[in-house]
Amino acid sequence: MKVLHIGKYYHPFFGGIEAYLKALVESPSYQVDSYVLVHQEQIGMESQSHVINNIRVRKVKTVANLLYTPIAPSFLRELNNAIATFTPDVIHIHMPNPSAFACLLSCKAKSIPWVVHWHADVVGQVPDFKIKIAYYGYRIFEKMILKRANAVIATSPNYSLSSIPLKKFQDKTFVVPLGIKDIPYPSTKNNSDESQLKLLIVGRLTYYKGHELLIKAIAGLANPSLISLTIIGEGELKGKLQNLVTETGLSDQVRFVGQVDNEQLFQSIAECDLLCLPSIERTEAFGIVLIEAGRFAKPVLATRVEGSGMAYVVKDGQTGILVEPNSVSAIQHSLTAILNGEYSLNQLGRNARMRFTQKFNIECSAKSICTMYENL
Repeated sequence: MKVLHIGKYYHPFFGGIEAYLKALVESPSYQVDSYVLVHQEQIGMESQSHVINNIRVRKVKTVANLLYTPIAPSFLRELNNAIATFTPDVIHIHMPNPSAFACLLSCKAKSIPWVVHWHADVVGQVPDFKIKIAYYGYRIFEKMILKRANAVIATSPNYSLSSIPLKKFQDKTFVVPLGIKDIPYPSTKNNSDESQLKLLIVGRLTYYKGHELLIKAIAGLANPSLISLTIIGEGELKGKLQNLVTETGLSDQVRFVGQVDNEQLFQSIAECDLLCLPSIERTEAFGIVLIEAGRFAKPVLATRVEGSGMAYVVKDGQTGILVEPNSVSAIQHSLTAILNGEYSLNQLGRNARMRFTQKFNIECSAKSICTMYENL
């Protein structure tokens, strides 16, 4: 069977959806021939074909980036070329992605079954005003894609039931949790102060990730010096967050390391005591970094956002700690409880590793999706 994947970006681009797509097409359990059609990460770079770990990848020229969206005028032509040369049996569309709307304009694409992988809704609970306005036009095509799809994949039951765009398509929506590849536990360095609780937060420095809440919670502790925080990622809020760290007197405890490669990311997870994801809304649809932590037997502190998949990934009190969203005091209360020894982080981490093995290994996800293809 041949499957054409349509996505936004691909390796080495850093992102949860990209990490999942790469893990899926490279999985031994994914018994199909794959071709990946995505965008160039760098604006102005010409379209190029690559073979990455035996997977054919075509990256289409991006002429601009508007509202976090790559603009690629040649995407329809590239789509038709890919269909003509690769002759796929299924088109697997990863949403959100406006370039996927090219499928609606392609007679060749419309003659092939579609699977729509619904990674997240476009509009969150506290959306960017410009995105909210643009969505009025976007949702027309979004609905057409969903209506035309033969099957829709949601990444958690929580998100499937809470997503407004998916409400009318529940009869063809199936839940397949995201997964990642299991890898050996990386070697760790013990250069930091062992008396400190080592926290790690990974993700784009943007409004919905909750970095500000975590920093304020640490600053409000009775003894903030008992905690160190490493922040991995780049984004529009970096300057503001750095200023907040200075204002709260946490410059010695908080470290910004920017964007990192996979090796450094994995090592950072392996060396932390607790991974934090204090996101404030459903834009955090799943939080793939949560299962990256579970892979290395690390517990997490995440938020109980209604409708998000975070509460599906993390079992409160078993594999991690869930707190109320958008609440400095809730995070502060949990950190205090950890410092007071009310939680066994080692036991939570062992449970997280077990849940990863049973539920979030990429092989489980790949097998479920292959079965779906066969049914189509």
